[in-house]
Amino acid sequence: MPLPQRSKADTVKTLLKAPWVMAVIALALLLGALFNTAQAPQPALGWYADSGLKTLEWDNYLSWLRFNGHGELAGQLEQQLASGDVHAYSAALLSPAFVKDSDQRARDFWSPAQIEQWKALRQQAPQQLAVSNLYRWGLADSLPRPARFFTAPLTGGSLWLTALAVLLLVPLASPLERQLGHGRVLTLWLLGTLLAGGGYLLLARPGQMPFHGATAALMVWYGAFLGLQGWRTNLSVWLPGKEWIRIPLPTPALAAIPLTLLGLLAWQSQPAMANLAAGVLALVGGILLIQVMRPAEPSTSIETATPADPQDQQALQRGWDALAQLQADAASDAFQQVVDRQRDHFDALTGLFNARRMGQDSNGWIDIAHRLFAHPANDKGQAQQVVGCWQQFRQQQGADLPPSVGWHLVTTLTLAGEFAQAEALAASLDHHDTRKPALQALRDALHREGLGHRAKALES
Repeated sequence: MPLPQRSKADTVKTLLKAPWVMAVIALALLLGALFNTAQAPQPALGWYADSGLKTLEWDNYLSWLRFNGHGELAGQLEQQLASGDVHAYSAALLSPAFVKDSDQRARDFWSPAQIEQWKALRQQAPQQLAVSNLYRWGLADSLPRPARFFTAPLTGGSLWLTALAVLLLVPLASPLERQLGHGRVLTLWLLGTLLAGGGYLLLARPGQMPFHGATAALMVWYGAFLGLQGWRTNLSVWLPGKEWIRIPLPTPALAAIPLTLLGLLAWQSQPAMANLAAGVLALVGGILLIQVMRPAEPSTSIETATPADPQDQQALQRGWDALAQLQADAASDAFQQVVDRQRDHFDALTGLFNARRMGQDSNGWIDIAHRLFAHPANDKGQAQQVVGCWQQFRQQQGADLPPSVGWHLVTTLTLAGEFAQAEALAASLDHHDTRKPALQALRDALHREGLGHRAKALES
């Protein structure tokens, strides 16, 4: 049976659904890690030590800290310098309060010539910071300018860790951006950079390496994906030379991916606990934010529930009891009573299907099977029951169905997640008025599962 050709409009629609926001951001992050490396020496720190500014003010700064009740910080900075960590100098270099106090009391400890030298060097500090990428783009504890929350991820962290975080995000990107939309994904990223930067500042202190690198901020997307899932998740994985395969996993097992990345982040980055706090806050924030940003479910018409008819309930109970005792005729009579009063009663149809399958009335069984397969399943549970009946029917009668029944069954198989069976059945059916909506529902479901190549095959 020829299926509809793929139109240009469908091609454009597919491209618009691609996770291009996540792809562009991921590419920018990788380029940042490659070309905006954080491992190069920071000119501002070398200039601070060699220009004479350190000689003029460093001892004064440590005394100023102790005088203002920050003796512990002063001792930690001295230990950092002793271990060779020159980022300690940034505590003084980026302290407006210290600069203001020094300007007011300069005559107490400097000569007029030294005061002029100090002021001249202080005027050069912004230019020196502008050529030091960590202090220009990263988020320094002593100078957390708002824009640096967003630029810190573009300052290269560990290239291999950034690449690993992006690579492990690939299977999640398409279903996440398709479900949320481009705008929500971009908003999540911006909020994730704020959360990561805020988490770093919770534990960081002056004089430590500025916050930089993309891994912590990427945790917001991992958190959003986990927050959208139910108890089980289907991941689509492509193997070279083979079709895409679906791997069902318990959602908590997927949490091992971001948790492993967080462990590597703490091991690779300094200060470890501050960087770990950045990633944890972004991850938890993503899980919580998605509960607010989650797209509204499509509205469905909900019929007012009517009280169960006691007579029908008794008949159904008699029918199931008779089936349990392998009394096919008695079960068939009981279920038929309900069907006579409510032609589309789902439980009665499934019971009658099983009863007549056990009996000798093959024509009656086929008629009930067709009515059951054409019944619109209200939820996944009903759809899965129909799948079981369909498998029994195929074993005894084959897969031939009238198009008016078969296309309804394609929709039900799709709802149950049995995409391979739905595709096979669709390929065997002739045209019918219900064909177009059934194929569209199947395509949409395949796209949501990341099986776009199979959705395209339906359109060729």
